[in-house]
Amino acid sequence: MAQDTTESPPERQTARTVGLGGLSSPSAHLCLDVERFLTEELGLAPGMRWLLAVSGGADSTALAVVATVLAPRLRLDLHAVHIDHGLRPESGEDARHAATCCENLGIPCIVLQADVAGLAGREGIGIEAAGRELRYDILGRERERLGADFMVLGHHAGDLTEDVFLRLLRGAGWPALGGMPARDAGRNLLRPLLFQSPERLRTFLEDIRVPWREDGSNADPAFTRNRVRHRILPLCREENPALDRAMGTLHRLAELDGEYFEGVLSDLLAAHPWTEGPGSIRLSWESLRAVHPALRLRLYMAALNRLGGEGQARGRTLLGLDRAVDARRHGCHQLPGETCAWVDRDGVTFRLGEKDAGGLASGV
Repeated sequence: MAQDTTESPPERQTARTVGLGGLSSPSAHLCLDVERFLTEELGLAPGMRWLLAVSGGADSTALAVVATVLAPRLRLDLHAVHIDHGLRPESGEDARHAATCCENLGIPCIVLQADVAGLAGREGIGIEAAGRELRYDILGRERERLGADFMVLGHHAGDLTEDVFLRLLRGAGWPALGGMPARDAGRNLLRPLLFQSPERLRTFLEDIRVPWREDGSNADPAFTRNRVRHRILPLCREENPALDRAMGTLHRLAELDGEYFEGVLSDLLAAHPWTEGPGSIRLSWESLRAVHPALRLRLYMAALNRLGGEGQARGRTLLGLDRAVDARRHGCHQLPGETCAWVDRDGVTFRLGEKDAGGLASGV
């Protein structure tokens, strides 16, 4: 069962009452590190409106407190939402805790319901996938309603490492293998704590006597992420205690490569534009021939992303498609998200919401 991690003192300190100047040196340095990351690495300017996703756990609670501390310095207009997934008996208590936490910090917070189990049953997907889909949908709609610049999540360095390993297990290609982005401009999403360790965040909350709730489902081995967290990563950390730092370096290398290929792709498409139709994108042979396979793979991913398909198509699938393109072997290749890539004499056409019914799919 979820429970508070600290006693409830008569007058608990909050960032609203102490501010940056009232924090201990380690806690103040954490907040300033996050500020430098936002302004120097991500290049964000002051004067933003943020929608914080506050679950009540340690990471999102730390996010809310750090954001409150930095709000006067960065002129942040803060709002929060707690999403009740309705999957555990104590979810109502979690919602009340999150709302109280935000109230203590002076952040307007609303609680919204998400029928995760219902979506999982209707679409035949797992609870994890259904929860993720609903969370981002709800956050996106609430961000638009508020006119917020970003929906802001509390993912930290441990989450980044888990994400890299999960992408590796799914067969993601480069540079997606570098893990979740700190700033996702396409979804107006921000992760200010992505390079902070979970231990540092918990120490910060303990220092300022702000409690959080532990989610018991985080230990359930039925979920892939938990098996990675509790079985695989401890073994990896025995071999490399600085694993999270190594994954942070991998992430930064991936972002640099991603920026480079984005520029090369823009130049290529400026010279040989693709053709867009209703739910489809066609790549001509002119844009594919005499182009290195590494760039062709990124063209395929760009087309999938443009169509709104799944952004982590397996590398094996794309390599199979590229072999067909290289040999000009006609047929359909089934891709994630019910997208088909048709290879014909004129080029390659990606069609969203279509399944191959002729048995020609390969490479999946």
